[in-house]
Amino acid sequence: MNTVKNIIFDLGGVIMNLDVPKTILEFENIGITNIVNNTGHHYTDSIFYDLETGKVSAIDFIEKLKSLSNENPSNTEIINAWNAMILDMPKDRINSLSNLRDKYNIYLLSNTNSIHQKKFLDEVNEAHNFSFNNLFKKAYYSFEIGIRKPDKEVFDYALTDSNLNPEETLFVDDSLENLKAAQSMGIKTYHIADSNSIHDLLEKDM
Repeated sequence: MNTVKNIIFDLGGVIMNLDVPKTILEFENIGITNIVNNTGHHYTDSIFYDLETGKVSAIDFIEKLKSLSNENPSNTEIINAWNAMILDMPKDRINSLSNLRDKYNIYLLSNTNSIHQKKFLDEVNEAHNFSFNNLFKKAYYSFEIGIRKPDKEVFDYALTDSNLNPEETLFVDDSLENLKAAQSMGIKTYHIADSNSIHDLLEKDM
């Protein structure tokens, strides 16, 4: 018996391609160094997470990044460097989401910020001639709701806000840390890695 009625998707690395090292390199080119720790997975300054949870504005973020630079970058240079990691959103993934929407209630749950959101929404909406957010019954962005993955509160928020049963809900992400947090809430999970994709969900009996 199929038990999944709802699918919650992560954005970066699942629907949208990202290249975080590209942003790190662009920041280095304008005098901002050591923004990630030695694992390359966490930022060294809380300003990045504060932006992602809406605790600081885009202007505050830009000014802080300027203060971290040993040069004198412009606002535009800061924004361009920060946005460098945002790549494309392949059409086949958009098509897969559209097909899944015929069978499931689909949602978005993304750790992102206002600067990145503006870039990818503008570009995707123009490239595909539709509103990206309309693919989902609801899109949850961390900077808008004030909490981020892997905090359990963010999953509880989405489940409660959309009245979802965790046992009937599948969470799709490329981060094992985020998936473990979802599992602890009783949510089913699906790991996106190099060997699979959103399209594979169309073939699964869930």
